[in-house]
Amino acid sequence: MLQRKSEKGQALILIVFAILGLIALTALAVDGGMAYSERRQAQSAADAAALDAGLAKIRGGNLATLVAEGLARAASNGFDNNGTDNTVTINNPPKAGCNVAGQYVGNNEYVQVIINTRTDTFFGGVVGVNELENCVEAVARAVPGTTAQLLPGYAVAGLAPSGCDAVYIAGNGQLQTWGGGVFSNSTDTCGLHFQGSSQTQTHQGSGGLNMVANSYQVTGNPSIQTHGEGSHANMPQIAYPPIDLPNPVCIGTATKVGNTMTPGSYSGTFPPSGVNTLNSGIYCLSGSFKMNGNDKLTGNEVLIVLEVGGSLDWNGGAEIKLKAPKSGPFKNLLIFARLGNPNSHPKMYINGNSNSELTGTIYMPSIELIINGNNTQLQKTDSQIIAYNVKFSGSSDTQIHMNANNQYKAPQSPILQLVE
Repeated sequence: MLQRKSEKGQALILIVFAILGLIALTALAVDGGMAYSERRQAQSAADAAALDAGLAKIRGGNLATLVAEGLARAASNGFDNNGTDNTVTINNPPKAGCNVAGQYVGNNEYVQVIINTRTDTFFGGVVGVNELENCVEAVARAVPGTTAQLLPGYAVAGLAPSGCDAVYIAGNGQLQTWGGGVFSNSTDTCGLHFQGSSQTQTHQGSGGLNMVANSYQVTGNPSIQTHGEGSHANMPQIAYPPIDLPNPVCIGTATKVGNTMTPGSYSGTFPPSGVNTLNSGIYCLSGSFKMNGNDKLTGNEVLIVLEVGGSLDWNGGAEIKLKAPKSGPFKNLLIFARLGNPNSHPKMYINGNSNSELTGTIYMPSIELIINGNNTQLQKTDSQIIAYNVKFSGSSDTQIHMNANNQYKAPQSPILQLVE
C-alpha cells in the first residue's frame, strides 16, 4: 500500500511570504510618503526663498544681500543649509539645477534657489537604502523698476485698439517724420488710413509704417513714401488702457503777472488775455487752452496737464514755442491729457505756424487729436505724438524731427514673478 505524503505546513510558508510582502509594501509606503512630504516642504521653501531673494534684488541689493535674504527665508521654513540633511544654493543668474540646464541659465533677470535634502529611511535599510535624496528648485524673475520711452520708435501713434482711423492722414495734409515712424494699434485694416491727396513720408531711419492689423487702407490717391523703411504688419498690440500713466500734480493756482503766467491749476480760458510767456512748472487746466491766429506763447520747461473735460484748441497762425521740463519725474513730457472715456471726451486741435516749436512728448491716451486747417504749418516739432486717434487733415504741413532723448520715459513697475 502506498502512503500519501503530508502537505501540512505549506500554507504556513505562503502566509509567511505574504506577511513579508505586506511588510515590504508598508515600508515602501512609509519611506516613500516621508520622502514625498519632505519634497513638498522643500519645494514650498524654495518658492518662498526665490521670491524673497528676488525682492531683495528689486530693492537694489547685491548678490550677497539677495543670497542672505533667500537663505534666511529657507531657514524659516525648516531648511537651514546645514550641509548634513539639507543644502540651499542661491544663484543669480541661474545655473544648471537638479542635473538639468534650464531655459533661464545665464539670464541676470532671474534668481534661482536649489534645495537638496537627505531623509533617513525607517525600513529601507533592510534592502540597503539608508537614505533618500531630493532635489528641488525654484526660479523667480526679478526686474527692478525703471523708465522706458513710450512706444519706442514711433513719432506718431494711435492707441485705439480697434476701429478705423487710429491714425488718419487725409485731404491735402502732409506728414513727414524723422527719427520715428507711424504706428496704429487698431486690429482693423482701416486703423491706419491714407485718404485723398495727402502726402506721408517716413524718412530713412524712422522705422516706416507699423500696424497691428495685417495691412492699411488707402482711399483716393495719397502719396506714401517710406524711403526704404517699408511697412510692418501684424505688430504686437499695446494693451489699452495703458498702465503706468503719469500723475502730475499742481500746487496752488496759476496766476497772471503782467504778460507772464505762474504755474498751478487754472479753470478759465488759458492763457488769460495779454499773457505770452509761461514760467517753468506744471499747469493743470480744467478749462480751454485756446490759441487764436497771430497769438504768441512761449514757455521753457513747462508741462501742460489737461484735466478730464479740459480742451485744447490752437488755431492756425498761432505761434507756439513750448519746451518740456529737462529734469524731474516728468522730464520731457510736454502735454498730458488725463485718461477719460474716449467716446465722450472732446476732440482737441493742435495747429500753428512755421515758427512754432514743440519739444517733448504729447500724450493724450483717450483723446482724438486733430491737426488740420488751411496752410497750417507745424514744422519744428521734436515731439512724440500719442493719442487715441491722431488725424491730419486739411492742408496741414506737419514735420516731426523726433529725438528719442528729448521724449518722455515713463516709470515701469518692477516685476517679481515665480516662473519655475
